[in-house]
Amino acid sequence: MKKEFFKSKFDKLTYFITLGVMCFYIVFAFSFKDSDTKKIKYVTPAKTLQLFFDEELTQPVKLPFNNNKSEDTFSVYTKLPNVRDSNVIEIHGKYKTLTARLRGNIFYVSELPSFLGIKTYAGRNTCFIPLSNVCSGEVIKLSISLQDNPYGANISKVKVSTLATYINENLKRCLPTCILAALLFVCALFSLNAFIFSYLYQSKRTIEDLDISVETFLISVSIVVWIITNFDVLGVLLGNMAFVGIINYLAFTSMPIFFAAFLCAINKKHRFMLRALQIIAEGNMIFQVAMFVTGTRDFTQMLFLTHVTDFLGIVMTIYVAFDFAYVKKITREQKVLCIGSAIFGIFAVLSMILFLFGRDMNYMFLITIGFFILFGMHILTSLLKLSTSLTEHSKLLESERNSYRDQLTSLGNRRLLYRKIAKLEAMGFDNDTNFIMIDVNGLKVINDTFGHDAGDELLRGTAICMTEAFPDAELICRLGGDEFFIIIKEDQNILDRRMKRFTHYAANWNGETIKSISISYGIANREKYPGSSISELQKAADTEMYQAKSNFYKNKSELSEALDGRR
Repeated sequence: MKKEFFKSKFDKLTYFITLGVMCFYIVFAFSFKDSDTKKIKYVTPAKTLQLFFDEELTQPVKLPFNNNKSEDTFSVYTKLPNVRDSNVIEIHGKYKTLTARLRGNIFYVSELPSFLGIKTYAGRNTCFIPLSNVCSGEVIKLSISLQDNPYGANISKVKVSTLATYINENLKRCLPTCILAALLFVCALFSLNAFIFSYLYQSKRTIEDLDISVETFLISVSIVVWIITNFDVLGVLLGNMAFVGIINYLAFTSMPIFFAAFLCAINKKHRFMLRALQIIAEGNMIFQVAMFVTGTRDFTQMLFLTHVTDFLGIVMTIYVAFDFAYVKKITREQKVLCIGSAIFGIFAVLSMILFLFGRDMNYMFLITIGFFILFGMHILTSLLKLSTSLTEHSKLLESERNSYRDQLTSLGNRRLLYRKIAKLEAMGFDNDTNFIMIDVNGLKVINDTFGHDAGDELLRGTAICMTEAFPDAELICRLGGDEFFIIIKEDQNILDRRMKRFTHYAANWNGETIKSISISYGIANREKYPGSSISELQKAADTEMYQAKSNFYKNKSELSEALDGRR
C-alpha cells in the first residue's frame, strides 16, 4: 500500500506556504547588518549608572523611564567612573536610535538597521556603547529615540560593563531554559526517528502518526530557536542583533501554525475549528511579512497579532483537551496527548500573564516546561509504538524466513528455489554453475518398514550431510518428499571429489534408527549441456538422477543390503 506524506491538498499547500515564508524570513534576516557591538576581552564587574535630565546632574531619571508622552528623541546624561578600553555602556531598553556625545562631540551612533530602504526594530533591546580610558570621569550625553511598541518601550537599566560580563551574566540567567530547550529538541529528534523506523517497519502505521511526529519536531525546533534568539547573547556573539531578532519573530509566529496542525492530528472531531486556527496563524505570518516588506509596520509593532493568535490557540487547546465526550472515544495515545495539551495550555496561560505583567520573570522557562511535558508524553507513546514496531518487524522477518524454509530439514524449500532461479535468470550465471538433483533411495521402504519417524530421520540426515559437504553452496533446498536440489559454482573435477565426499558422509551417517544413507544424483551445467537454459539444465539433472536411481533399484541385492544396514 502506497503511503502518502500529505493527507490532503490543504496540508500540502499549508506546508509549502509556511516553509516558503520561513525561508524568506531567514534570507531577509541575513541581509540586515549592524555593528553596534565590540569584541570581547575580559570580564569585569558591572557598575550601575545614574541617568539625569540635565548636564549638571541635578534632575535624576527614575528607571524604568518611558518617553511615549514626550518628544520622539530625548536626551539624558550620566557621569562615567574610571573606565578602560574594553568597557561599554550597557543600555537596556527598546530603542530605535541612540547617539552618544562626549564634550559636545559625537563618538557613537546607532541607527536602525536597513535593507532596501526597509528599517527594523528587531533585536534592538540592548545597546552597547564602546568606551576608552579617555572617557573616565566624563559626563556623557545620550540622545535616544524609543520604539513605537504596543507593549510600551522604556529604558530599564544602564551600566558600565564589558561584553564578556554581559554574556557571562546572561548565560547564567538563560542556561536552565536553554538546557530544557535542548532536551526538548533531543526528544523531538527521537520522536521523529521513532516514527521513521515505525513507518518503515510497521504496516499499520497511520498518517496521523506522521503528523504528530513531524509537528512535534517542528514545534520543538521553533521553540528552541525562539528561546535561543530571545536572549541577546547570540546577537552579541554574532555581532548582528537584527538578524537574531528577525529569526526570533519567525520562530514565534510559526509556533501557532505547527501547534494547530499538531492538534489536528490528535483530534478529528474539532478538525474544522483547528484548521481555521491554522489558517489564521498562517495568515498572520504572511500579513506581518507583507506589512514589514512594504515598510508599513515593523515586526515589533505587530507582535500583538501573534499574541492574539496564541490566545486563540490556548483557548482551543484547553477546549479540545477537556472535551471528555470525545476523549472517551479516541485511542490511548491520543488521550495522553490531550492531557498533555491541557497541561501545556495551563502553562501557556501563566507564561502569557507573566509576559504581559512581569517581563523580568522567566516566563519562557514555564512555557518550555509545558511543551516538555506535552512532548514527553508523546515520547512515551512513541516508545510504546516503537516497541510494537520492533516486535511486529521481528515476527515479519521470522514469518518470511519460515516461508522459504523446509520445516523438517531447515533447508530452503521450493519457493526459495524459484526465487533463486529468477535471480539467476535476471543476472545470468557462469558455465561452471552446477545444478544438482538428489534423491534419497529407499524412503518409501523405510517409511513402510520402520515408520515415518525413521523416514524423517533419513531426510534430516541427508540434509546434514549435504550442508557438511557443500557449506559454500549458493542454494541447498528440499523440493519435497525425498528430492533435494543444490546450486553450486565449482570446477567439474573438484565437484566430483566433493560429491564423493558427500556420498561417503551419507554412507557412514549414523542415526538412532538409520545407520546408512543411499542417494542418487544428477549433475548438469553448461559445460556438459552448452547453451541450455536453467529449466533445461534442471530437466537434464533430473534425468541423470532418475537414471542413477533406476540403476540402483535394478540391483535387488544392493537394495536388500541397504535395508539390512538400516536395521
